[in-house]
Amino acid sequence: MASVLKRYWFVVVAGMLIAAVLLTIVYQLWWGASKLPTLDRAPSFTMSDMYGKPVALRDSDGKVRLVSFHYTHCPDVCQATNFNLIRVQQKLKEQGVLGNQALLMTITFDPKRDTGQVLQQYTAARGIKPDGWMFLRGTPEETKQVLEGFKVFAEDQGNGIFMHSNELFLVDGNQNIRAIYKMGSGMNNEQIVDDINNLLDD
Repeated sequence: MASVLKRYWFVVVAGMLIAAVLLTIVYQLWWGASKLPTLDRAPSFTMSDMYGKPVALRDSDGKVRLVSFHYTHCPDVCQATNFNLIRVQQKLKEQGVLGNQALLMTITFDPKRDTGQVLQQYTAARGIKPDGWMFLRGTPEETKQVLEGFKVFAEDQGNGIFMHSNELFLVDGNQNIRAIYKMGSGMNNEQIVDDINNLLDD
């Protein structure tokens, strides 16, 4: 037996190396490739929810956060985005992860007009439930810092209408941005939910 192993040791070692390479490739294709990359670092912030309660991003560390931006007087893309987020919220609720493992955070571009009362009226009129979904506002300076931190552009055109970026951000439990999506009617809600579940399994 020893003489046989000695004779074919090269074949045995080569076979083991090939098997290791194949396992590595399979790992990358089936598991490693599903991991979301780290794109950037989310800015730390503390704002207020629509009931006046302070909310810091770090308070929800350990949970996956979907951070979006809007303002209640937005005539188009913000409304379509929030309509899609209602569907995302419902799906996460059905999966049992909403609130305890995943949160939605929507920050207003327009804190001067979007008071807590206005945000309450806005969400109630659209049937938006506060379960696991926070609508946040800050001072103009706090809002500016958050927008700069996420590299989001927003500018009041002087008539109450904002020109703004159309992006929302998937933030993991360590405040890393792991995916960026386009806002509006073309949102891929299924992909967003899949990515959230991906991070929950990370």
